[in-house]
Amino acid sequence: MTRRSVEVPQSSSKTPPAVRVLIVDGQAQSRRAILRSLRGTPTMVIEAANTAEARERIASACIDLALIDEKLSDGSGIALAEELQRGRLATQTVVMTDHADFALAVEAMRAGAADVIVKPLKADQVRATLSRALERQHTHRAVQQRVQRLRRICKKLNASRDEITQQVDVLCSDLVAAYQELATQMHQAVQTSEFAGVVGNELDLESLLRKTLEHLLHKAGPTNAAIFLPSTSDEYSLGGYVNYDCTSESADILLQHLADVLAPRLARRSNILHITDNTTLVEWIGDDAAYLEDAHIVAFPCRHDGEVLASIALFRDGAQPFESSFVEACNTIAPMLAGFLAKIIRIHHRHHGDDSQSREAA
Repeated sequence: MTRRSVEVPQSSSKTPPAVRVLIVDGQAQSRRAILRSLRGTPTMVIEAANTAEARERIASACIDLALIDEKLSDGSGIALAEELQRGRLATQTVVMTDHADFALAVEAMRAGAADVIVKPLKADQVRATLSRALERQHTHRAVQQRVQRLRRICKKLNASRDEITQQVDVLCSDLVAAYQELATQMHQAVQTSEFAGVVGNELDLESLLRKTLEHLLHKAGPTNAAIFLPSTSDEYSLGGYVNYDCTSESADILLQHLADVLAPRLARRSNILHITDNTTLVEWIGDDAAYLEDAHIVAFPCRHDGEVLASIALFRDGAQPFESSFVEACNTIAPMLAGFLAKIIRIHHRHHGDDSQSREAA
């Protein structure tokens, strides 16, 4: 089958390109009639006598409008219209029939046909069909262009949204970190104020140790507690204690062992020791760990200008674990108690220095 085309001479570079029209009809006379109707229109007509030829034409050219006869020698025109519509969404299809039939029209529309026209075709009917089909095609292409443009916009918006989301996530993380830091600072300020209010300007060592133990018990609840004071560089003595659930005999042995073993090791730490299992307990306490089996321990050194002036240990049954807020409070209390102890030591040395000078003068 040869191709025929009817084209309008292009008068300028702005003349729109020819519309490719495929005529699929087994009757040559019918195809010639449609060709005559399209004279004077900017069209390029491609002919096919059956579905096999139509598929060859469709495979080798972009079709804008397909006029397909309902009955073809090797298949259904409606099936071909549906096939063409599935593969080329921009192609308009029109089904031609020898008789008007509502059921046929419904079937053609369901197959994707834009129109159904009855043969024999008149020139004005063919031109009107072409005009309507092209208008629908232009509308479809405009919609497709808008869809593509919207997709590009959506893609950009999604990229912007992702970027903003990342910035918001970073900002939220910074805010959370800042809030946590502020909350920690506020908690430390509260702990500092409370302990300073309890101790005041206490200059008596025994009273200072007693008030410290009372404050720790107020924060931790019922617990065993002991304060160890350095007597030499590696030796510690008991400065004060609270016996919550130990017998008198076991308490004496245990406190002495803590003074001999735990306190010197605490002096080599810079942070709080929090023991919650028996394995760690044995590592720190040694032979007398059986006295504290299943117990939890919070212990910490009180350091001032690099020198440990006291070590504190609190312990009780693991069924009543120490809360994390109490452990944090100990971080605040430790340097404060060391500062108060340093103050007492300075005043004590100054007082004894004055007494020595008075005796020498006498």
